[in-house]
Amino acid sequence: MFEFDQYRALEPSAAIRPTANLTFFSGVKKRALLVWSEHCVECAAPECYQTCDLYKPRPDNRCRRFEVGMRRNKNFRGNTGAAADIVFGKWGKLEARGNTVLFRNRVVSLVESVVPRLLPLVNALGRIVRRFGGSAPWTSLAFELLDATSKRLFKASDSNESPDAFLIEIYNPASLQCKLKFSCTVAGADMLSIPKTGKLVLPYWKQLILAPGYNQYLIPYRDLSAIVESRLRYNLSFTPDQEFGTQLVFISADFITLENPASMLPAQANSTEVSPPVKCVVFDLDNTVWDGVLVEGEVKLNPIIPDLFHSLDKRGILISVASKNNESQALERLAELDLAEYLTCPVINWKQKSQNINWLAEKLSIGTDALLFVDDSAFEREEVATGVADIEVLSETAIETLLEHPRLQGSRTTESGNRRVMYRQQEQRREAAVEFGADYLAFLKSSEIVVTMGDVAENQFERVAELLQRTNQLNFSGTKYSRDAVDGLLRDTETDKHVIQCKDKYGDYGLVGFAITRVSQGSISVQDFMLSCRVQGKLIEKAFFSYLVNKYASGMVTLSVNFVATNRNGLAESVLREIGFDTATGKPVTLTVKPDQLDVDFLELRTDESA
Repeated sequence: MFEFDQYRALEPSAAIRPTANLTFFSGVKKRALLVWSEHCVECAAPECYQTCDLYKPRPDNRCRRFEVGMRRNKNFRGNTGAAADIVFGKWGKLEARGNTVLFRNRVVSLVESVVPRLLPLVNALGRIVRRFGGSAPWTSLAFELLDATSKRLFKASDSNESPDAFLIEIYNPASLQCKLKFSCTVAGADMLSIPKTGKLVLPYWKQLILAPGYNQYLIPYRDLSAIVESRLRYNLSFTPDQEFGTQLVFISADFITLENPASMLPAQANSTEVSPPVKCVVFDLDNTVWDGVLVEGEVKLNPIIPDLFHSLDKRGILISVASKNNESQALERLAELDLAEYLTCPVINWKQKSQNINWLAEKLSIGTDALLFVDDSAFEREEVATGVADIEVLSETAIETLLEHPRLQGSRTTESGNRRVMYRQQEQRREAAVEFGADYLAFLKSSEIVVTMGDVAENQFERVAELLQRTNQLNFSGTKYSRDAVDGLLRDTETDKHVIQCKDKYGDYGLVGFAITRVSQGSISVQDFMLSCRVQGKLIEKAFFSYLVNKYASGMVTLSVNFVATNRNGLAESVLREIGFDTATGKPVTLTVKPDQLDVDFLELRTDESA
């Protein structure tokens, strides 16, 4: 319910209308009755009314922080029936006392329709009482009654029924996107209270990026449950990133239960979409890896960290750091704690952590959806979650159970155990490539690359399964296989299975590729082909196709590749086009070639049929 009774406009104007037909959120079963009011981000009412230069009285003498208050806008009929059109003034925020007492949607809608129409009468009564000697709060009688109601609802919130989510619907009438911070925080004096769980309740922040037009956010209840279930008083608020002048139409801002939670909250349901395994865990330092703040004095290592780092490293999961600290001081302390050896490309500076983590992903040549970030600060977690696409973000409390995380199981293959070493070798290769300038081919020739092709062997099943499940950029068919499917695939006698191993003078890449092929008269078909991104740009793909043609053909032959474009394997498409395949013709893509036509002269190609 919005505070429409304090709206005052000096000049009437037409209400904002949507520029297109909108489909509002539906399927709401129950809602909490939240009273959304006009507040200041630095509020210290009523004392600040006497001292603050920004104080501008509303009709009820509370401080005006919206330009003209909240305008009722019936052009946006979501679950509430009428939206609130707000132009934020300096330090203005929209805030409500939290509660999760759930009523049927139609009941809340009726209250939201009737009560705001009665509030002007309540305010008039309050002014009369004030005139005849009543105390100052009588001037804002409507606000005081609604605030008292909100407090009673909070006290009644301890019920067996919990919301499914927090629904946000906002219309942005501007032509440019804007940013709005949504927060759920323990209120006032309770902020430093310790609930029965024994742990300090951290605030929840989420940055909303509002595109022009209609915007919808559905925040799962579990994200807010620690605050709500602490039984400490808490507030919900919206604060624009711009200091003043932001105009938005608030359609819905409610705790809700859904008619069908499974279909509307896929993150909470049994979704068929599986997040990829984590390839790198990025840790904060202060109050995460160690207790204390380094720039303020001595710090004490979290006793769980040494074994955690060792275990993650053995599983083939990279470990890095993104910390706001003095780099030299932090690296020195990490070395003293015997942790520096585990770290790959630590990023320690005073920049935004999202910027550093995006750089790290690019440096390691892995997708940001394969990163996991651990930080004690709710603000930093939200900043990273907003600024790094698809990254998983956890608080420092998750460290104790991190090794049980389903995305952090890694593998026990030789390649996995050496992954950190391989990335350091890769850095040596990058440094060596710089010396050759633009002549990349000369660098490849100097690298003494040896590629070994062979048939898959029993002791390589685990590594092959890893490639089949983890490869994205150079996964030509885009197919991902379950563990059971991998086992059946490898034991199929109707197809040929090939493994590719690679090394150069800098080190051994290990087993980097796997392919499934079928050969018939005049045709070689590559049914599936996966190659590790660690060897991208070295023409290993072309060398593999050359190996197939030279092995199975005596003259002209049609080479076909089962290529299916996905949003992740654009690199594979580029490789095929560079070799000569026409990827626009549909699948499979084909190329007519003869032996030796695809040879790569700077590679030493070996065959190991007993591999």
